[in-house]
Formats: sequence, C-alpha cells, structure tokens
Amino acid sequence: MTPHEAQLWCFFYEDAWAADASIAAAYDALITPDERQRVQSFRFEKHQRQCLAARALLRTVLSLHAPVAPADWRFDTGRNGKPFIASPAAHQALHFNLAHTQGLVVCAVSWTHARLGVDVETFDRGASAAEIADSHFSADENALLKRVPPEHHHHAFMRLWTLKESFIKATGEGLSTPLNQFGFEIDTAPVEGPGAVPVRFHAPLQERATQWRFVQWALRGRFAVALGADTGGAPLHCRVFDTVPLRGHSERPDQAFTTA
Repeated sequence: MTPHEAQLWCFFYEDAWAADASIAAAYDALITPDERQRVQSFRFEKHQRQCLAARALLRTVLSLHAPVAPADWRFDTGRNGKPFIASPAAHQALHFNLAHTQGLVVCAVSWTHARLGVDVETFDRGASAAEIADSHFSADENALLKRVPPEHHHHAFMRLWTLKESFIKATGEGLSTPLNQFGFEIDTAPVEGPGAVPVRFHAPLQERATQWRFVQWALRGRFAVALGADTGGAPLHCRVFDTVPLRGHSERPDQAFTTA
C-alpha cells in the first residue's frame, strides 16, 4: 500500500459457504480459543458463520501485508472497544477496521491512517428510519431526507447511517459521540458509487472537516459501504478487493476511487 492508500476487502461469505462448506474448518483453525468461544456464543448458525468469516477475513488480509501467519495475529481493544494489533509489535502500525452484515464482511486496512473506520449495511435492513433520523441525525441531514423521494428514503437513510458509523468507528469513540454533531451531504437519488462524500462538523465536536475523507459504495445493489479516514487533509486512494480467505482474491479496479 502507498502512504495515502486505504484498501477495502470484501468477503461475500454466504456465497463461499454455499460453494464449499469445508472452509469453516479451515477458518476455525486460524482463530484463538477466545475467538472460538465468541463464535460459539451466538445462538444461531448464521451468526456464528458471520463471526467466523470476519475473523478469517481480518487475519488473512493482515497477512497479505506483513510476513505473519494468519493464526499468529493477536488483538486487543481500546477504551471504547476499537480493536488493534497487540502482537507482533513490529506490525502495530498496520491499521484496520472491520464491519459485517448478513452476507458480507468487510475489512479496511492502511499503513498510514490510524483513524480509519468502515461500516456496511444491507439496504433492505428493517429500521425505524424516521424515528432514528429525528433523534440522531443533524438538522442538515434531516432536511436532506425530507427532500428525498419517498421511494428512495430508506436507501438514503442507510447511506447516511453507514457514513456516520464509519466516522465514530474511525475515532474509536463509538456512540459516546452524539450523532447529530456531524453530518454528510449525499445525493437524493440512489448512487451505485464509488464516490466521495463531504462531512460537516458542528460544535462542540472538535474536528476539522478538511482533515477527513469519506468514500461510499453500493455493492451488488444490496449493500451500503462507507469508509472514513483522517488523512490530515491529503487525498485518499481507495482500492477494493473481493476475497475468499485462504482461497484467493481479485482486485476490483472499477470500484477504486481517489478523493480530492
């Protein structure tokens, strides 16, 4: 990766499981006992599969960027739960963030951007959009949603939601940051992407919009994905890859994007 680059790795894990259910055993061999306990704590198999897919994706993507076996990575979390590499210590400057939804797990990685966040949601996910927007979105975002044609309202809501999640995951502050203290300006019609999205911060949140870059995609027409990074004001080049961990990967040049 170049200094101003972030990569987005996408694992459509339900497709992979349907093609070869034996990958579950291969992925289970990569994880720690604590991670295995976390996987098994889920009641339903579909959630166990999603958790296992996320762990396998993270470990194999990191190993593509450092001479460390996928099973040898160890992780810890910050005060608000944001994970980071605990060992090997020599590779702690490799920054990452994970997100998942039904059918897709994604991993963002960068050597440069410590404040890096990614989120993914399905556009058909049930959510009380109006209630959430009224209580958690900025005034500008709520005004934008009122301009969106009714048939596109939920689509626009999910795009805004993933963008907001990508920011609070990047800072590591989570929901301790009031969601109405920052907002995004998106198109009112569905966009396949990729594309840059500007952010605006409101007092008392002490962030500078000029330091941040956000990119959003609509993958397969079903998934909203947003990536945010504090670049210090530098452009951000995003490369996108499809992968099946331990099986192979391919770059998606059509989804690459460079911000201003």
